Amino acid sequence: MSVHLGGLAQDFKALCSYAFWRPKDMRDFVGKLATPANMIFGDCGAHTARTMGLHLTLEDYAAWCQRWDQQLTLYANLDVIGGPEATWRNQKELELVHGLEPIPVFHTGDPWEYLERYLNEGYTYIALGKLLGNPVKEVLPWLAKAFKIADGRAVFHGFGMTVWRALREFPFYSVDSSTWTSGYRFGVIKLFDPGNGTWTDIKMRDRAALLRHRDLVRAHHINPLSLASRATYVRTDATVLAAVAWRRAEEYIRARHGPITIPPGPHNPVTRGGARVATPGLHLYLAEATTTNLYRAAAGIQAARQEATTP
Repeated sequence: MSVHLGGLAQDFKALCSYAFWRPKDMRDFVGKLATPANMIFGDCGAHTARTMGLHLTLEDYAAWCQRWDQQLTLYANLDVIGGPEATWRNQKELELVHGLEPIPVFHTGDPWEYLERYLNEGYTYIALGKLLGNPVKEVLPWLAKAFKIADGRAVFHGFGMTVWRALREFPFYSVDSSTWTSGYRFGVIKLFDPGNGTWTDIKMRDRAALLRHRDLVRAHHINPLSLASRATYVRTDATVLAAVAWRRAEEYIRARHGPITIPPGPHNPVTRGGARVATPGLHLYLAEATTTNLYRAAAGIQAARQEATTP
């Protein structure tokens, strides 16, 4: 029995953290992506920098955002984890001194008055940060309160948010995560079936499991044999499968919540300068530190798209 799945029509979406990507040529990167339309989210990488012991300056980050403005669909504020007032000051300095329009960031653990401040200042697209590492039983009620406070005045981006229960429950405008890389990094393949909205995990080189789910694997435009043994393993196929699976999960959640649009307001980090259009969400950005895996993912998605549309 064959399985036919969609989820390939959207633009290719990648999150590029300044902490990793600051030496790279973003124009060259975007130009080499196989997909004709792309959305690139520039993140300062505050969490990454802290874990790597890197010191990021506001001036350097501002210069990076300015240099690659045409390549970046949007970029986030240089947030200070545990420092909501410092995060607010960075937001205003990037706007007033450097002429930028970053998406503001509000963290778990910050006083709720700061979220109210962003809303009252007219920010209608806000990132929620420091979600990773918190128990789901604590994150879900925190998210519920954030969405209740926003109450149609703003939409949210969830940094590192691919907790499936949270995505099903809350209408995020966008999210990102490096979770999509777990298959080819740790040897556990994640297949998504939009028919029932569930994930199936298979250990790499588990021939029996691959045989049982061969139709679903093929529906991700991958030959199951390429994942069945060390001798036949193709890393590119594992990368493509992961990217296609998350694209289909994105489509499923988008259909579940319906189109999500950014409310009008004086601050819009997507349509800054009037040259861009903010398409309805959900948008799921693939976070990755290397160009190679994103090139593979984009090429695989483009090939799958062409295969799916060829009579």
